[in-house]
Formats: sequence, C-alpha cells, structure tokens
Amino acid sequence: MKDVYTKNPQMGDAASVGQKLAEIGHNIEKLRFEVQKFEGWLAEVEGRLPVRNDNSRRQSGLYETQNTTTANNCAQDRESSPDGSYTEDQSQETEVKVTPTEFDDDFDDEEPLPTIGTCKALYPFSGTISVAEGEVLNVIEEDKGDGWTRIRRNEDEEGYVPTSYIEVYLDRNAKDS
Repeated sequence: MKDVYTKNPQMGDAASVGQKLAEIGHNIEKLRFEVQKFEGWLAEVEGRLPVRNDNSRRQSGLYETQNTTTANNCAQDRESSPDGSYTEDQSQETEVKVTPTEFDDDFDDEEPLPTIGTCKALYPFSGTISVAEGEVLNVIEEDKGDGWTRIRRNEDEEGYVPTSYIEVYLDRNAKDS
C-alpha cells in the first residue's frame, strides 16, 4: 500500500501512510497479547474445573490450545484481571471445591425490620412478593415517596407492593420510636 502512495504522490503523503501502518501494527500486537492473556485465564479456569477425563479435552481441540507459556502469562497477570478481584496463590489446589455454606450471606444474622403497622391488599399484585385481594400483611417500611411500600408475610417473606394497591394502618407507637 505504501508503494502505491510512493509511486502516485497525487494519492497523498507516503510518510503518513507508513506511520499509520506502524500504528496499526502496534495495535495488532497489543491485541494479540490481550488475546493470549485472556486465553491463559480461560485455560487456567477450565483447568481448575473437574474434568471427567483428558480425552474429552483433547478431542475438543481445547487441549492443544493450552500451552505452558499462556498459563505462565496468566499467573503473572493475575493482579490485572478484569474485575481486579482474582488474587490466588499458585501453590493452592487446582480443583475448586465449593461447599453450600460458602455462599451464605451475612444478612442471615441481621434482625428483621420491626413491624410498623398492617395493610390490606385492595388488588391482587405479583412482583417481589405476591398478594391476593383482601390479604392482610405487615408493613415494615413506609412509602418513601417512590410509590412502593415494603411489606412482610409471616416472618420469612418480604417484598414491595405499590402503595396505591394497599390500605395502610400504621401503628402510631411503632412509627414514633
């Protein structure tokens, strides 16, 4: 392409084309490095998942694309992972073992919000909680001007309903405290 510009000066400056080609080449190299880095992360994650046997990985073509250089690059670039949260020591086990309690939230220990009144559903509603017309529920948070009231059924089911769908009876003592 540069030769065309050199032979035909009417098309433009050949030097600017050379500079542009060098820029594009540099960008391509950066992108190739990024691809290699992400492939390394992918290979590492897939390597940590339980696999039935290595033959299935070889047959899929995935096994050949995972090389040592890519895995090493991944280990060096861990601190720069996309979300910045992956910092694992290389000496740890290669298989991930998850127990159900690992994902329990700390919210279980929090005290439930106190009841500040009751309400009666004027219309059926299905959203974060489903209510039937005429159902009586506990109010745990008043409408804050957004048109939604937080309610509770029994002790375990909470959600928001449109304030216009319910008739609210606030307990004056609970609200003042």
